[in-house]
Amino acid sequence: MVATRKRKPVSYNDSDTDFESDQGMRSKPTASTKETPSKKTPPKKAPAKKTPAKKKKRTAREPLPESDDDDFEKVSKDKSNDKAPAVKRGKKVKREETPESKEKTPESKETTPESRETTPESEEDEVYGASATVKSSLVIPHPKGNPFPDAISPSTLEFMAGLAVNNDRDYMRLHTKEWIDVKKDFIDFCGLIMTELNQADPSVLVEDAKNAMYRQHRDLRFSNDKRPYKTYLSGSFSAEGRKFERAGYFISLEPGNKSMVAAGVWQPDKYKLQRMRDNIIRHGDLLREALSTDAIIEEFNGESGVDILEKSDMLKVAPKGIERDHPEIELLRYRSFAVRKNFTDEEVVSAGFLDKVMDTYEALIPFIALINSWL
Repeated sequence: MVATRKRKPVSYNDSDTDFESDQGMRSKPTASTKETPSKKTPPKKAPAKKTPAKKKKRTAREPLPESDDDDFEKVSKDKSNDKAPAVKRGKKVKREETPESKEKTPESKETTPESRETTPESEEDEVYGASATVKSSLVIPHPKGNPFPDAISPSTLEFMAGLAVNNDRDYMRLHTKEWIDVKKDFIDFCGLIMTELNQADPSVLVEDAKNAMYRQHRDLRFSNDKRPYKTYLSGSFSAEGRKFERAGYFISLEPGNKSMVAAGVWQPDKYKLQRMRDNIIRHGDLLREALSTDAIIEEFNGESGVDILEKSDMLKVAPKGIERDHPEIELLRYRSFAVRKNFTDEEVVSAGFLDKVMDTYEALIPFIALINSWL
């Protein structure tokens, strides 16, 4: 048998108090153990917690307390002493603004609500830049009895003349009411044209007159000219409405005697253009006849035939695959087949302008019918 050894009791002295407190033990020595006299040390008082002194709130007008720290020098108000060594040697160094430099001097005037109050007219000038508005030098005629129901109002041309010299969004925002009146005047006139033209050429579509008007904003995506608005009012009429791919009728109103009406097709795609040229090779005489009617001769002051076609984009030599000495080379060089007639500002704002527009359109109806049969 294995002899069991009795465990010797462990005695605790003052050096063991930390262990007892950590482990939560409260063991006492046995009776057989001799107690060693020890001096009782008074319990240590826990240090009193120092409550932080409440900081006195500093008001906006109360100055900051001066620091007693010797590591910091007081800032001198003499700016010459604050210069960096590089500045003293004559070198230029960027200097940051101090809070003192940002403070307003008593001489500086602060804006008050009373000083910002302006009249309605001055508010518009400030917001929309009306002070920079340039007045047009064009003089629009004002016939006696205007505006006429069958003509354009003189105020419409005056607005467009102002837009030509102030072509920006600020001008348009400032004259929104005038623009609404101008737009209504032109749309009403387009409605009269549409009704009259449908009676002369039943193929013309009759729809809401506002659909005949083109948008006033310009397409700036591929243009170096960043003026946002067109300087003219424009609209068109055809069997397909405003967005047509065949021949139709067109009107443009622009001050400065640049108003005009036109009829035909402008730069058709390559397939339609090829069909036009194929028909010209076979039946070029029909196109000349359509451009030489008595009505055209009377309307265009004796001119007729190829002479009245728009020549701004015609080829200089000959189309690809066509000989230069072809019998119909003169007609084959055209890329657009359109006829136009200009009107003065006096005619546009005078009574009877609608009749003049319709006389031009009616004279070109046979020409439009022939072009559409070929496209």
